[in-house]
Amino acid sequence: MNTRQITLANRWTATFQNIGEFRMGVEGWSLLLQGPDNQTIKYFADQIVLANDEDGHQANTCILLSVDGVYGYLRTAIDGDWVIDFARGMIAPHRVTIRHHHDAYDETLALYEQPAFKRARQYISVVGKHIYLTFPLTRDEDFPNLWEEYLAIRKRQLDELYFAT
Repeated sequence: MNTRQITLANRWTATFQNIGEFRMGVEGWSLLLQGPDNQTIKYFADQIVLANDEDGHQANTCILLSVDGVYGYLRTAIDGDWVIDFARGMIAPHRVTIRHHHDAYDETLALYEQPAFKRARQYISVVGKHIYLTFPLTRDEDFPNLWEEYLAIRKRQLDELYFAT
């Protein structure tokens, strides 16, 4: 099965697409979220969200919703967890792995962290979790640029902290 579609309790549809093997023996799945009134969240459509989900269990359990269905928490198999604001079509990373390769040293760092940016602070509750969000919820189409800005700053910090001589 190359596509798996799940209807969430808030009437959004999560479509998981098998995008093939990304590491030896590990197949990745991307995610497209579509809501009522032609709303979409496309950021995860070219990201690996699930790994080796042959039976569909991960797809059925990776998105937790708030009681009112406004917020969601996406637990991914690769690189971290995300908060989704379904009402406004916004996303924010909650916990992610940041990878940084320093060419001069030919060395790579990987850090699992809660990104903090632009003094954002917000509490969000989803079923079974209370989340302290320190990255601004951002419209889906604007998110890649903001994320690249954050990563550039964070990688510069890592250069200064870890690779400075």
